[in-house]
Amino acid sequence: MTTNLLEINKIGTAQLRARLWLGMVLVCFLLGGFCTVRAEVMKCVVCDKIILENYYIFKDKSLGGEKKVCKECEKLEAKCFLCSLPVRGSHETLKDGRVICARDYREGVHEDTEAKKICEEVRDELNRAFSRFMTYPGQNVVLATVDKYHLESLFKTTGYDHCVSIFGATQSNPLANDTYMHSISILSDLKKPRLMAVCVHEYTHAWFSENVSKQRRAVISQETVEGLCELMAYKFMENHRETYEMEVIKSSDYTKGQITALLEAENRYGLNMVLEWMKSGEDAKLDVNNLDRVRFVAGGQSRPVQAMAAIPVAQQVAVVAAPTALMLKGISGSSQRRFALINDSTFEAMEKGKVRLGQTNVSLRCLEIRPGSVVVQLDGASEKKELFLRVQ
Repeated sequence: MTTNLLEINKIGTAQLRARLWLGMVLVCFLLGGFCTVRAEVMKCVVCDKIILENYYIFKDKSLGGEKKVCKECEKLEAKCFLCSLPVRGSHETLKDGRVICARDYREGVHEDTEAKKICEEVRDELNRAFSRFMTYPGQNVVLATVDKYHLESLFKTTGYDHCVSIFGATQSNPLANDTYMHSISILSDLKKPRLMAVCVHEYTHAWFSENVSKQRRAVISQETVEGLCELMAYKFMENHRETYEMEVIKSSDYTKGQITALLEAENRYGLNMVLEWMKSGEDAKLDVNNLDRVRFVAGGQSRPVQAMAAIPVAQQVAVVAAPTALMLKGISGSSQRRFALINDSTFEAMEKGKVRLGQTNVSLRCLEIRPGSVVVQLDGASEKKELFLRVQ
């Protein structure tokens, strides 16, 4: 009898332990869920403290996106020049009074020699990528990185009123024999993507002065000129997949909507036609609702709008379509680092990007750059393709 009671007690004890174990698992599960929620509580991006009350939303103008800031940090007077977020704790105050948060300062280009080297590389890449359409000036350009006070003073200087922005300025001085000397000033201590975009913008101003007649410059609007400079900066950023800088360029009201019109015209008709319109178009601005006007140039053979309307859309597209096949336009660089120009885009080995093909863009990866050919692979394709330089 005793043995039976002991066995019953053992069974009861085992059941009790199982129930206790299951209960503990359930409690841990519930606590785990609670802890997960607690781990996702809101924190202030400035002081990193948990936000228990109301908060403010700031747009991060350096990396993009919206950031939450607590009430105490929102009251801070100091704001980062690059990201516009309030600054608390570690930061840098430049000689010209600009405050830059620790995060953005770490990623900035602060040495003059480094900034100039980056700008030279940008100019060289521009000439490689767009060699079919334009040649950027080089030897006749004096480039300097300057502080905010110097840049602001250029607003009052004759010759700079045609190109002065918060980040850069360009003055083009005519010399004998239709030549120019360009002075480009770029704000110091920028992050590399912004520095490159500003550099492209200012170099395009220099190109415009050298390649567009005085008569056309007197007609075309300043917003349209700025739009062209932003268009080239956008395309350069696109090649580097700097998506945030691309969005900054598109959303800026600096060009009064001309960047939108020029981007759409370039996408529809090609860069060459946009540049020809800039040089000798009939209009001061490009209307986004009438982009066909980009075809109307002085002395050109463009059809009237009424005549174009009678032509089937497919035939209209054919007139201005980009190449319908992948073409290797050129190979440059050294044997250690080669660059390939495919249609209107420049690639390094193993670089992925978009290429204009007909009326659309295709994504491909440049797998290998050889002395006279390249090996590429289109997105979604299993086979590789070798493109050869065309024999002149």
